[in-house]
Amino acid sequence: MNDLDRPSVAEELLIPTGGSKDPFASAVRTTRMPMVISDPNLPDNPIVFCNDAFVRLTGYERAEILGRNCRFLQGPATRDEDVAVLRKAIADCVSTEVDILNYRKDGSTFWNAVLISPVFADGELTYFFASQLDVTERKRAEEHRFLLNRELDHRVKNTLATVQTVVLQTLRDASVPANVAAAVAGRLQAIARSHDVLTQEAWASALLRDVVEGALDPLHSRFGDRIRVEGPDLRLKPRIATMLSLALHELGDNALRYGALSNVGGSVLVRWACEDGQFSMQWRETGGPQVEAPDRTGYGVRIVERVLAAEFGGTSMIEFAPDGLILRIDAPLEGLSTEWTAWAMS
Repeated sequence: MNDLDRPSVAEELLIPTGGSKDPFASAVRTTRMPMVISDPNLPDNPIVFCNDAFVRLTGYERAEILGRNCRFLQGPATRDEDVAVLRKAIADCVSTEVDILNYRKDGSTFWNAVLISPVFADGELTYFFASQLDVTERKRAEEHRFLLNRELDHRVKNTLATVQTVVLQTLRDASVPANVAAAVAGRLQAIARSHDVLTQEAWASALLRDVVEGALDPLHSRFGDRIRVEGPDLRLKPRIATMLSLALHELGDNALRYGALSNVGGSVLVRWACEDGQFSMQWRETGGPQVEAPDRTGYGVRIVERVLAAEFGGTSMIEFAPDGLILRIDAPLEGLSTEWTAWAMS
């Protein structure tokens, strides 16, 4: 008797093709969720059971399914990285789930949310069980949302570029000092960089590290490791991310003109922590010229102290310490992160 002539898995697991008094067997056979069972003890881990829902999902007859490895559903557009996830789980005998592009018998494609789990008996691997779910509509909706956000990003960038041109031209015509025009342009560019970060996350939220590094990117290219960024992963709401980006631009511009980045030996450390439900963040400059408090509170200071405090729902304070400017932000962690479910195009 060869392997395929032995009692079927349906018989061994009491999953008959007809009725059954076993509620588990009946549920697996009749459920609307497509399910298969494969036998890793046979060559190439073939499918030894599939329910009617799997037959309907794939368009194949049961006789065309049994005895084949699940990879028969893969095709040219199936991503290698998704296949690798399944192969590793099978090799390691662990559970995993992945969205994978599969092909029906008629050649049409569908996104298949596969959950695969090993089945053990007396410590020995006996079968692999896999449930399937057609999530094509969800994937299409996600892709549509991604395309809309990409188009929105493109239009916002164009709008910001137009605003910048109009503002700069207006300031030039009004004989406004060049440094004022440059400050306005820099602030608009800071907002644009924050939008770039948020677009990558479909405007749901942004990683704090991405916001910080994006805001300081023009300085990083010039000063390298004189600017250090340290802290755990933390997501920020879009509005907080945008205002923080603008505040960091102000601090960076000040450091470049008057502070730690205005000489050859100064440095900037941006560090944050999340402990006991509290968020704390510091911008600390060292090694620059001696700091003196300004005679008046300018727009940059107001942005950094007042606006950030309001957006974070905590406190934000600048200290003009003689050996280097320091910004401190303290706020409750609750309410800082994502507003919607984040999604990025895969």
